[in-house]
Amino acid sequence: MRFLSSFLLGVAVGTASCAAFPDSAPKTTVVLENDYAPVAGTPVVYDAHWFNVSFQGQPVSPGASSDPQTAVPASADNLAYVVLAFDWDPSSTTPPTNLVVLQSRSGFGVDLGETLHIPVDDAHFDGNCAAGSRLTQDQADFLTQIVFAQDFAGLTYDASTCTATPTADGGAP
Repeated sequence: MRFLSSFLLGVAVGTASCAAFPDSAPKTTVVLENDYAPVAGTPVVYDAHWFNVSFQGQPVSPGASSDPQTAVPASADNLAYVVLAFDWDPSSTTPPTNLVVLQSRSGFGVDLGETLHIPVDDAHFDGNCAAGSRLTQDQADFLTQIVFAQDFAGLTYDASTCTATPTADGGAP
């Protein structure tokens, strides 16, 4: 009987001490903030990538923020990449045609259990010709042919003018 009492006391103490531990691991997330003013002609964040997080298929209207995306902690030297869609309605079923690629001017990082907020605007990103900022053609090719290849399938992007035009072959391999 003494053994059973000791055992039950041990289970009770063990259960009580486990209650002090959190139910789950700390959640690390990333949020995109489209900091362009919500007026006519301002761009929608059509697609974005940061470190190992993709925002594909989750457009962010001007003045709005994305839903938080799960991330892993990362150092502050990770660049963010964005595709802006000008003159496009996010509720449209037609893909945008006026696309511009951006690269963050500096990297972003996040600690375990924190939320990283990435402000998307011309102060934090290069590549918007309308703001007097351009990427090199090599940077633009990396973004349009590797990072955002699906968004730019069948298009050729000119970094000097920030324009995407249909390829002569329609993107056929």
